[in-house]
Amino acid sequence: MQDVTQPQKQGSTGKQTTQLKLIKSPTAPYPKEALKKNIAGKVILSIVVDANGRVSDAKALGGPSELFQAALDSVKQWEFEPPAKAPVVTTAEVAYGHPRECPGSVSDVGGVSFATRLKAERGTLIYLDDDDDIDQPWPPYPTEDRKAGVAGEMVLSIRVNAEGKVINVRVVKSLSPHLDDAAVETVRTWRFKPKAGNPDSLPDDFPLHVLFQPMCHMEF
Repeated sequence: MQDVTQPQKQGSTGKQTTQLKLIKSPTAPYPKEALKKNIAGKVILSIVVDANGRVSDAKALGGPSELFQAALDSVKQWEFEPPAKAPVVTTAEVAYGHPRECPGSVSDVGGVSFATRLKAERGTLIYLDDDDDIDQPWPPYPTEDRKAGVAGEMVLSIRVNAEGKVINVRVVKSLSPHLDDAAVETVRTWRFKPKAGNPDSLPDDFPLHVLFQPMCHMEF
């Protein structure tokens, strides 16, 4: 079974350590090999900011070597307010790691996960359509619910017809009326593909388990 998780399940953060005003600070993707090996940490870099506020040069000073290239790729995309005197040499930090589950009241992000392959009681299999032309929004996890400590597993029963459309959704296991309603409205918009060879078994009812987890970003 394949699971998908909101982008906050793994990620990176960046900051610079002088009075330069940072305008944009995108981060390069988590290196796949480092992710597989569960390598996380903070990379310290020396960067040179030019008169246009762009990073013209960068060098890694310390941190996990497996994260050096990603950190360098990150800071080279950063933009600052043009400094009064240029070039400016300063230090920057880029951290890669995994947010951890924590109490909702202190959490700063929410994780949502669910299976993309669903199996009905009589064995019918369907897959969430991954066509780029189809918008498949995630069930939302509103801040007020997360901060209030609403977390855990929600279970929905969804009925899907032969065209892959969701024609009915009901709540089997509730977390809160607000979160339930938001999830139901989202799931109603989903489209599925039946497994090859069993389209005649639709419509059918499928259980959908959605896990809501309050998360705290990593600290180094």
